[in-house]
Amino acid sequence: MNEPNKRDDVNDAVEDALGFNFRSVKTLIDLFVRPRRVFESYAARDRVTYTPAIRIFFGLIGLQVLTSVLWGGWSGLLTRQIEAGPADVRALYTEISGGNLPAFINHCADALSFGQPILVALFTSLSVFVLGWFRPQLSWPSRMNIAMGVLSVGTVIGLLSMPLINSEHFMGVIWIGMVAVAVAYFLTIARGARGVIADSFGGVIGKSLIYTFVLLLLVFLAGVVLSICCIMYATMRLQGG
Repeated sequence: MNEPNKRDDVNDAVEDALGFNFRSVKTLIDLFVRPRRVFESYAARDRVTYTPAIRIFFGLIGLQVLTSVLWGGWSGLLTRQIEAGPADVRALYTEISGGNLPAFINHCADALSFGQPILVALFTSLSVFVLGWFRPQLSWPSRMNIAMGVLSVGTVIGLLSMPLINSEHFMGVIWIGMVAVAVAYFLTIARGARGVIADSFGGVIGKSLIYTFVLLLLVFLAGVVLSICCIMYATMRLQGG
């Protein structure tokens, strides 16, 4: 067996075990270092040079779940968030849970683990319509990969800000992570836009600002819908549903 085949075998084994392979790591690094090259590859529908970004996104979500477990799982994170929040918010959750707040939080955590990747991916995929408005010639797979590439960069920044969620001063510092994600979205799309979704400097800046705003809005809406679904699921479970 020759050396390239051995490398392919190792690459496939790593992907089977982790959902990531060396090409995925290269793709993620290039999304930070040279996003324009990645976007050009996606626009050309090149499936060899870089891993499809949607696969990277779901791999990062799996890593996020693992990281949350290290911090005590979603139930632990939710508990700390509620405890760090205003007293009236804690009282509201206690009332909604019928006094059984720990069980309520556990059910919310179960729903969150299942629903977060699905809803975030579903809502943010709507941003492909904006990319189509920017550049109608882009195919749907190309738009989806570019959108998920930008989202993957923001997800990495979100992972790095996980300690903020675990902080005792969560309510006071969480905005730092949110601003960092917004900046990551803007810089990624701006650095990768030239020749892919925009041709001039003004077009790059304008379209990057619009796309960043739309993506943040979609992520926010996904969070609102996810919160409502988690509360409804937890309430139903507490009522024996």
